[in-house]
Amino acid sequence: MKRNPPPPSRPAGDKDAAYEIGYGKPPKHTRFKPGRSGNPRGRPRGLPNLRTLIRSTLDEKVTIREGDRTRKVPIMVAIVRRCVNNALQGDPKYFAAFLQLVRPTGLLDEEPEPSSTQSISAEDEAILATFIERLQGMSNTLDGEGPSTEAEVVGTVPEAEPEEKA
Repeated sequence: MKRNPPPPSRPAGDKDAAYEIGYGKPPKHTRFKPGRSGNPRGRPRGLPNLRTLIRSTLDEKVTIREGDRTRKVPIMVAIVRRCVNNALQGDPKYFAAFLQLVRPTGLLDEEPEPSSTQSISAEDEAILATFIERLQGMSNTLDGEGPSTEAEVVGTVPEAEPEEKA
């Protein structure tokens, strides 16, 4: 097996004789020259990146018509309006797109403010309590420890026998 030949020797008077070439230490003649870029044909200075380009495009004004009047609004506003209008007309694709637009904003996660003027009547509270009990009974049924009769599952009361008239 042949070995690689030793690197060429440097003259004794060379001032860089002690400089060792290796990993992270390229030869001086191959290094970037001062004031010269390592990527001379790269992105020109002053050219916006993609994010800046998209943002400036979405901020441009476009004319929209609402009824009999026209207005100039940013493109982003026009896109959101079109999405909302088509979603309201029942288009499922636009409804899904609207949800994708709204979900990151956190607007769907907000809890509605409790209304201090409305109160629940006692009758409504009783209805809600029985409904919650039925729901809990159904969840227990799924776990295997629920009601034993069909009437209890459905939540109906078996009919009473008719009374005899005298």
